[in-house]
Amino acid sequence: MPGRPVGKSSVESEALTMSLARRAARAALAASFISGGIDQIRNPQPKAAPASPIAKPIADRVPQLPNDPESLVKLDGAIKVVGGLGLIVGPFARPAALLLAGSLVPTTLAGHRFWETSDPEQRVSDRIEFFKNVSLVGGLLMTALDTGGRPSVPWLASKAAHGAAEAVGDAAGSVGEAVTGAAGAVSSTVRGGGSPPLSKRARRTLAKAEKRRAALLSAAELQTAAALAKVEKRGARAARNAASATREGAHTAKEGVVAAKDKLAAAVAG
Repeated sequence: MPGRPVGKSSVESEALTMSLARRAARAALAASFISGGIDQIRNPQPKAAPASPIAKPIADRVPQLPNDPESLVKLDGAIKVVGGLGLIVGPFARPAALLLAGSLVPTTLAGHRFWETSDPEQRVSDRIEFFKNVSLVGGLLMTALDTGGRPSVPWLASKAAHGAAEAVGDAAGSVGEAVTGAAGAVSSTVRGGGSPPLSKRARRTLAKAEKRRAALLSAAELQTAAALAKVEKRGARAARNAASATREGAHTAKEGVVAAKDKLAAAVAG
């Protein structure tokens, strides 16, 4: 049986329920910080002694912080109160959770060093408080990572990168299609006997080729003229030689005719 379609009012009601649940969970998480912070501001002495070993090292690394243990405990209490209130308010919940998680680290290391306690009962108590604070840090980190149903920053960054990659791919595809179409148009124009429009660079290249062709033709013409001149010169020399040989032959023939005539006249006379 198909399910009933989810209407807009149902979705809005579910979103409202989740929002109220998140707000209630954050308020419950903030309660211990607010109450503990107020107690630290009003009565810092019980926690000042455990904070003494780390007060000076922290002040040396961060000069803006006080090196007096009681002042440091009061400052930590104020951070807890401000962070707890910010944890309840929606827009400041995530940075407040990070602030409280950061403040818990020195507090836990200063006040609940159970591995250094010799009293068995105090060691059990410090161990319980230590791991309770570890659990609170885990809850605060989960709160800091909760986007309230909205896309997270890594997801938005991944989506933006994916969209940029798709845009680049589409642009590359469009450029490829344009180049393919232009090549096809040029090919069809050349096959059809037309001339595609030439760019300025192409025109310069063609002009250089034309100049080179003209230079080659001129050189060929000069070589042809020189060859013809040589042929004519050789022909004239051959003609002169032939004429000279003809004259010599004619003279020889004339001499032979005269000799034959003389012999014939002598024979007739005798």
